[in-house]
Amino acid sequence: MKFLSFIYFLITNFRNFLYDKNIFKSVKSNSYVISVGNIITGGTGKTPIIIHIAKLLKSEGFKVGIITGGYRRKSAGLLVVHDEDYLLTTVEKAGDEAYLIAEKLRIPLLIHDKKYKALKELDSLFDVDIVLIDDGFQHRKIYRDLDIVIINDKTIKENNLIPSGLLREKKSNLSRANLLLYRDLKSHISDYKDIVNYHFTSTINTIRVTKDKAVVITAIANPSNFVKFLNENDASIQKVFTFKDHHFFTETEIESIISFCNNNIIKTIYTSEKDNVKLNKYNSRFSSQGIILTVIELEVLFNKSNEFKNYILSKINEKSN
Repeated sequence: MKFLSFIYFLITNFRNFLYDKNIFKSVKSNSYVISVGNIITGGTGKTPIIIHIAKLLKSEGFKVGIITGGYRRKSAGLLVVHDEDYLLTTVEKAGDEAYLIAEKLRIPLLIHDKKYKALKELDSLFDVDIVLIDDGFQHRKIYRDLDIVIINDKTIKENNLIPSGLLREKKSNLSRANLLLYRDLKSHISDYKDIVNYHFTSTINTIRVTKDKAVVITAIANPSNFVKFLNENDASIQKVFTFKDHHFFTETEIESIISFCNNNIIKTIYTSEKDNVKLNKYNSRFSSQGIILTVIELEVLFNKSNEFKNYILSKINEKSN
């Protein structure tokens, strides 16, 4: 594994060198481009941050578009998920995260495995002021005006590149970032303290949590945090049905969960927003058994929310001026 990680290091290092020296060219958009990414595999909270920034920009009157790779989608090539008026595809074809973002924001969202091709299509089809790149830090084929990287506890602890570790590139490459966002952390990486940074926490909206007996269905990267939030808010969790991140639920799995609920007189199922876009099609089945599918929304809270907002807006204004 160490040898493979070394080979991976050589490849990524050489690739970054070619972009740094402008030997490999980046594609520029007509719009202001903001990348939101990370340097570690697994969930760091990119999706809620993408949604948060998009809402912030929309509230300021900007027209926003999003491009993503559509991770674990059951389709290939270019896909327009939302055209600002309608959802144009299914969750299976778009992937759960892309579909959730499009459903919540109702703005142009395009998918391509090669994100720069989605950017070109977005530029030609839609008139937007700002483009957000989901998981864009390693996608250097696209020129970005603002590079945001999310740091979590695993990022700080991990020292090995994949496949022996979780790092997608060496930590020193964080120097490319304009802004670091620390998730659920009080500390920061001392080597990069001079890079503008903010801290945020992720929590759940507890308004729909009750003390009734319930089960949890989850196929997210860090299900333990989701369950922990529920337990801390007096949810009475009898069982957690955990699946691999981005898993598409089958009828057999749903029937097994319903059977457990019926046998234990449970009428409440808690799930995340990301899981709900895949569970929606089973809603009538749950309802027929008197089971309520309760969607728990994730909230993003910044330590200095106004400063964060003003920083983003100031960077956009810098270019426009």
